[in-house]
Amino acid sequence: MGGSIAGPYGAGGGLVIGLITGLITADSHYGQINNQIHTEQKKDQQLEAAIEQELARQRQLDNQLAAATAPAPPSPAPAATQPVAAQSPPQRPAPAPAGRTAENTNVAALTQPQATRPAPNPFKNVEVRDVNGDGIPDLWIYYNPQKPGEIIRQEEANQADGRVNTWSYFKDGKMVRREVDTRQTGRPDTVYFYDNDKIVREERDETGQGSMTYRASYQNGRLAKVERDSSGGGRSDLWIFYDATQDGEIIVKEERDLNGDGIPDLWSYFENGRLARRDVSAVGLEILSKKEQLPTPAAELTHVSMPGS
Repeated sequence: MGGSIAGPYGAGGGLVIGLITGLITADSHYGQINNQIHTEQKKDQQLEAAIEQELARQRQLDNQLAAATAPAPPSPAPAATQPVAAQSPPQRPAPAPAGRTAENTNVAALTQPQATRPAPNPFKNVEVRDVNGDGIPDLWIYYNPQKPGEIIRQEEANQADGRVNTWSYFKDGKMVRREVDTRQTGRPDTVYFYDNDKIVREERDETGQGSMTYRASYQNGRLAKVERDSSGGGRSDLWIFYDATQDGEIIVKEERDLNGDGIPDLWSYFENGRLARRDVSAVGLEILSKKEQLPTPAAELTHVSMPGS
């Protein structure tokens, strides 16, 4: 009987003990899990704090960089009643101390107001004038930059279109050459040469072909000789000689090349401005006979024997 009673109670006690043991074991397991969860949450909080700290540091660096590269604020405008001469000139940035890098020097220079200077005038040696008063420049005078006041070149616009048509060149303050565009082609066709302010030679392009067909020589400012290319053959075929000791243009001799070989064939002599005698070579006589252009009987015609004829 005792055994029969003890058996059920023993089984029930074992069951109760097993339940209690299982509950204790489960509580211990759940406690470990909770501890792990709290540990992971703490780690997450620490990581978030570190990230926020790094973001704050980056924002601080960005602000410092922006402040360093920002342009300097403009200087306040001076009062209207304050004279310009009373204003203090802007100060130049102080030189960087030894050891400072070029980058730091540039950043510091950006924060200083820069002094403004007027651009240099590259044409300081040029004077522009309006001679006729029409409001359009017509005279340009170029001065020697090494010798202020000494003219080295002068340009003139004598026509209403304002185009330069005369160029004058100087040496030691005196004119040595003057070029004139008489046809308004943009290039000179007449050139005058001077020595000690006196004309010594004149050249002209009478046909406008770009070659000089007229040359005049002067002595003491008086006309002494003229050479002309009257046929357009590219060489002189007429020579006229003047008495440079007399006032005015008094002809004393004239020479002509009739066949274009550059050698005179006909000579004309004058006295007191009148034709006195003519000489002709054999070649010239033949040419004049064929052209029926023999001199009139009023002028004596003398045959001149040329070497080799």
